[in-house]
Amino acid sequence: MSITFRIATASDDQPGPVATINARQLAAFRAYLREEGERLGLALLDPDSDEDRVLALNFEARVCPLALASVARVFDHDAAVIAVLDEAQFRDRRIAVWWYESDRVIRMRPSLTSDHGAELDLAESDAHALLEGLGLNPDDVGEIPIDTIRGRLANPAIRRRAEADGISTMLERLERLLAIADADDSSRLEWA
Repeated sequence: MSITFRIATASDDQPGPVATINARQLAAFRAYLREEGERLGLALLDPDSDEDRVLALNFEARVCPLALASVARVFDHDAAVIAVLDEAQFRDRRIAVWWYESDRVIRMRPSLTSDHGAELDLAESDAHALLEGLGLNPDDVGEIPIDTIRGRLANPAIRRRAEADGISTMLERLERLLAIADADDSSRLEWA
């Protein structure tokens, strides 16, 4: 089991835009992302698999490196899709595409994953060691304000303890995550 650390904002607590797309649009979108990814030298699909039907219909995609108008063209400039793409680009997030077998409707929305995928995914034991090293309870789920965690990371005693416990690399990865965060007063570090 793993625990993922990510930056969350007040926007994550609100329902975001959701768009419904059809299978033709999905296929065109995946082809467009592969083509643009190759052109830009970036992996835009996660995971990228057409062989497995479940993976092909449940994935995240980077849209921030792309022009909104170019991506919207794939969806015939559908207003609901444009709202999803715009929100994802504004918040520097990926988009999530998924479907439910019960109704077979393909949907997309802004993802909780940052565009760069900077989230910190750790094995449960490593996550607990990191939390303990920061002076926090090693709970599987939690949150802490960004300013508070930055203060802990700036504490020399925390640094010394991390070095002694062998978790300095995890602290550095956490600092990189915090560095790219577009933090506001509502921003927090969440883990689950």
